[in-house]
Amino acid sequence: MILEDLKIIDIIQDGRGVAKTKGKTVFVENAVYGETLDAEILAEKRNFLEARKIKTNIKSKFERKPPCPYFYECGGCSIMDINYDTQIELKKNLIKNAIKKSTGLEIEDIEILESPEFSYRNKIRLQVDKDGGLNYLKNYSDEMVTIDDCMLASEIISENLSEIEKISRDINQNCDDLIKEISIRTNGKDILLNLHGKFFEKSQEYIRKIYQNSKYLINLINGREIIHISGIGNLDFKIGEKAFKISADDFYQVNQYQIVNLYKVARVFLGENQKLLDLYCGSATSSMSINDDHIVGVEINKNAIKDANENAKRNGLKDYKFIAKNARFIDNNFIKKEKIDAITVDPPRAGLDKDVVKTIANSGIEKIVYISCNPQTLARDIKRFMDRGYELKKIKAVDMFPQTMHVETIALIQKI
Repeated sequence: MILEDLKIIDIIQDGRGVAKTKGKTVFVENAVYGETLDAEILAEKRNFLEARKIKTNIKSKFERKPPCPYFYECGGCSIMDINYDTQIELKKNLIKNAIKKSTGLEIEDIEILESPEFSYRNKIRLQVDKDGGLNYLKNYSDEMVTIDDCMLASEIISENLSEIEKISRDINQNCDDLIKEISIRTNGKDILLNLHGKFFEKSQEYIRKIYQNSKYLINLINGREIIHISGIGNLDFKIGEKAFKISADDFYQVNQYQIVNLYKVARVFLGENQKLLDLYCGSATSSMSINDDHIVGVEINKNAIKDANENAKRNGLKDYKFIAKNARFIDNNFIKKEKIDAITVDPPRAGLDKDVVKTIANSGIEKIVYISCNPQTLARDIKRFMDRGYELKKIKAVDMFPQTMHVETIALIQKI
């Protein structure tokens, strides 16, 4: 069935356009914000329709020609065909709508700190085909799109991409065990390659023999096992004046231009003279950037906790403790024993476990600084805190992901 003359009035987080017809919402693949189009229905759900654009009737005034030749196939970007000012407005709407839907709060406006549009990512993940070619995935598909470059990747990654592909092609064509995915991360000077697959002893021997003296830092990622091939297996980063060790599987914000801005906002929201509990602390880049000392961190990744302790020493902290536990480990007694004044959280996209919200709220902690890459789960968790005697005091966003509908949001949630 064809739907005619749909007006695209919004874009959701996965990049699909939003239209309304006969009382139902329609989510349209490959739509441009502001255009009028015809679409073919792909699926009909109870409250919405899923569709695919088949024809543009009226072009959007916000549309631009995407500078990337892979845009219309590649799923790495979703809104490169919209000018950057409009991208920012769409992200504002994304956050405001999520907050209103979950909490009922009407936010008149929200500031978003803007980013350079391109060459901002210090890390990219690529799919590797059986011949070793480098690929992204197609839009709404598991099919691969072969690429020669990525406009979002930092310049040093782009400059080295063809040489990195020679490595992946050599391994996949000369080993029985194939690289399935490669993540490429840089600190602006060195490049770390994590090669994901299932590498048995024979393949490990070949890779080590050929690449143990590579100019790249190379790890094989065998499930949870990390096998160092060349270099020391980690990168050193600086955030402002602070120095950090980031290992193969440590989380680190990908936008090399915005990371300082993100933590500056969180630092202002937190205030000074706080004993900070950092849940999902990773290698403690966020807590040490937000608070100079007096930090307790909880993180399930044991390797990240090792790096957090190393980073505390590097930055001269005197009062710190890092614990390799699930966030649900904390309770009211723990918070009181550690004399915690405030809490910061930067959880995965799924947001906070409801029991963690309950524990924090029951402790009576006055301030929670919540850093989120998902407005929907952030809004849901704000509502959970509101139901337990808190209010949304401040909110601000940082555009960490231009050309996509993803955005990083910082919220100060405070006890009433």
